[in-house]
Amino acid sequence: MEVMSNHIYELKVYDPFLLAGALLVCVMGAWITMRLVSRVAQTHGRQRLGWYCLASMAGASFVWCTHFAAMLAYHCSAGVHLDPLRTGLSLLVMLVAVPLAVMLAVRLYGRGGCMLGGAVFGLGIACMHYIGMAAYRLDAPVAWNGPLVVASVLIGVGFSALALLLALRPVNPRREIETTLALVGAVAGLHFTGMEAMHVVAMPQHMLAAHDNGQFLALGFSVIGGTMLMLIAGIASFVIDGSVRQESYEELHRMAMSDGLTGLPNRISFNERLQNEVSRANRDGEQFAVIGIDLNKFKEINDTRGHAAGDIVLTTLAERFSALLADGEFVARLGGDEFIAIHRTSDSAELHGFVERIQQALNQPIPIEDYVVTSGGSIGVAVYPVDATDSETLISRADMAMYRAKTDPHHTIWYYETALDQTMRERRALGEDLKTAMANGQLSLHYQVQTVVATGEISGYEALLRWEHPERGAIAPPEILQLADESGQIIKLGEWVLQTACAAAAGWDEAVRVAVNMSAAQFLQPRFVVAVQENLARSGLAPDRLVIEITEETVQRNPARALAMADSLQALGVRLALDEFGGTRSVLHMLRAFPFSKLKIDRSLMQQVDTDPVAAQLVRSILLMGRALRISVLAQGIETKGQFSVASAEGCDEGQGYLIGHPAQLAQAAVTTGGGTPGSAMRAVSSPVFGPDI
Repeated sequence: MEVMSNHIYELKVYDPFLLAGALLVCVMGAWITMRLVSRVAQTHGRQRLGWYCLASMAGASFVWCTHFAAMLAYHCSAGVHLDPLRTGLSLLVMLVAVPLAVMLAVRLYGRGGCMLGGAVFGLGIACMHYIGMAAYRLDAPVAWNGPLVVASVLIGVGFSALALLLALRPVNPRREIETTLALVGAVAGLHFTGMEAMHVVAMPQHMLAAHDNGQFLALGFSVIGGTMLMLIAGIASFVIDGSVRQESYEELHRMAMSDGLTGLPNRISFNERLQNEVSRANRDGEQFAVIGIDLNKFKEINDTRGHAAGDIVLTTLAERFSALLADGEFVARLGGDEFIAIHRTSDSAELHGFVERIQQALNQPIPIEDYVVTSGGSIGVAVYPVDATDSETLISRADMAMYRAKTDPHHTIWYYETALDQTMRERRALGEDLKTAMANGQLSLHYQVQTVVATGEISGYEALLRWEHPERGAIAPPEILQLADESGQIIKLGEWVLQTACAAAAGWDEAVRVAVNMSAAQFLQPRFVVAVQENLARSGLAPDRLVIEITEETVQRNPARALAMADSLQALGVRLALDEFGGTRSVLHMLRAFPFSKLKIDRSLMQQVDTDPVAAQLVRSILLMGRALRISVLAQGIETKGQFSVASAEGCDEGQGYLIGHPAQLAQAAVTTGGGTPGSAMRAVSSPVFGPDI
């Protein structure tokens, strides 16, 4: 009792600098550890394993450093020795407890998982603390306060569970602060409560033997420095990953909102912009226009030049559209050859100017390798809120106007007007009626006889499509075809006509043929020849009794494919006829309609006139046609005397070619290759000498 009467319970005194360093590590470590735990919950696979390692290292190191530095900051009045084995063991405990706690909280997601993980985390901190205190060997008796020891463990477990629970919720600035403070409370609360539970019984002789804390201070700052480096590495990893994630998100967002080929905004981006413009217009009382844009010759370019050429057209137009945009203007690609624009305006002249700039961009030639194409386009305009008071109706009415421009041969720009609604409704209704008529067998074929003029003998019949509408009466065949094309029924309709005509003709006299008109879409379809074969086999009709009729327009749309189809049909034995020859869309019509003063026979034809009878006959026909139309005819590419003789004998007006004269830098008399002047036997006149009218 005498000894105990002389003892003194020392007051706790800490080095302020080392203690401040320990608290700094604690706060920084708690923040980065909880952020890393959040990242663990957000990832999977190998990436999650990497974040597990980082979170474990950061958590274990900052908890152990906080305890170790704070313990070294403690000024003890007795001699102190550190047990290296137990000190290392205290760190090992945390290296096991932190990953186990995080795994339980993440895998058993929810309050139960966080409570279990918090218990492991808190018990790990407690074990680390009290093993560390056991390593802190004093040359004086130590008394422990049991209730405070229990309280320290409960503080560690409770605050750890709260920290994990908060860390697995959606991250925001407030949540980050709460999570950090909870984990700081777990670590610092357990440590200082545990330190308060320890009482050094300092005797007078111990007071005289107080140790020098200088070495402990140096060791403490070294540990803090090393741990800070580890935490900074963890922060750097987190920041780099966050930056990469943000960049990836922005790139994915850009890709999701942009057209992959042209880089223009896509349909999603357009819809978002449109809603913003509607909100702005409603708020500020402004107007804006939606402009629908559809390319006129894109399919033709794709068919004749290939998809690579089509892509060049789209990207070139996208660049032009982007270059002409000003404030309040927007252009997007919806897909295929469809573009759409927005123009914010309160001035109709401004709107007209923007639309005209778009039209100029469409009509400018586009160079593609060694040739040039011009796409052109149809433009439809609708204004908010004049033409519509909601975005869906506005787009629909811009489409109506664009469709009207597409079907109007004289206007490529069309502004919405109320009458278009009724027209479009009627058109769509008629298209639906056509589908119903096809499904219910309301269409029919009439057959117009074809005879041999000299004898009157029947040679065949042409199948003509008829539709008797129950309300509108007879619908003209061109309108039927146009409706079928608009509604996507043109292929199905063509197959029905071919099948019906072949079946009917199979029952006629064997010398009588049937002629069937085919649309360009049907004839140029890859499986058209197969469809013809199937119908001939099904009906039993002989191939030479079927005549497929096509127009010049079909051939001009894709000459290479049309020729391949024609050759395949000829190989089957099917006949081919050129329909509407000399009509309003044919080359012959141009000769009549345009004031040409001269026809120039192509060199490729003249090269064959003295070796190919068919070529010679074509030249005679052209010369006869020139005389009938009173147009001078010039033969190009005359290089041999044989070619010259044919041209001269058939009465060609003018000639051109190496035989007559080579190109010269200055206009001069042509140098000829033979004796005399071959041109003397040909009428060298700039215009024909017309005879009297008959």
